Amino acid sequence: MSSSRPRRVGLLPAWQRSPTHLILAICALSGLLFYFRHDLQFEVLLEASHSLLVTHGVSAAFALLAFGAILPGHLRAAWIAKRNRVSGVMMIAVMSVLMLSGLLLYYGNEEMRDGVVLTHLVVGFAAFAVFLLHLLLGRRHPRQPASH
Repeated sequence: MSSSRPRRVGLLPAWQRSPTHLILAICALSGLLFYFRHDLQFEVLLEASHSLLVTHGVSAAFALLAFGAILPGHLRAAWIAKRNRVSGVMMIAVMSVLMLSGLLLYYGNEEMRDGVVLTHLVVGFAAFAVFLLHLLLGRRHPRQPASH
């Protein structure tokens, strides 16, 4: 019998997990820095608002690519195992709203811009908590059936 722990259901392999987490971190950090610099007029770094926005947009495109790449295997395995369903659905909802609001910020009309900006900000901040929750819940050990 092997002493190594069994692999967690739905755990991404390191080659996929590390770049995905890095891309999400770059996207989140660039969005946060853009908000501080552009909206709050808080001087952060020497980067111009435009450079931060470009970094945010490009990293968001890669984040969506990574999100789409992990969904089929990660989601299916965890769903079948009944693991992290609530936080997983929350992740899908948050990413979907951020994707849609990001597209509307770029392509939407001016009348709806203020509401879309607010939505993107609120959901973007919530995404930090949802992602951390999803990671922490995923690190739990599965409940073992009671032995009689």
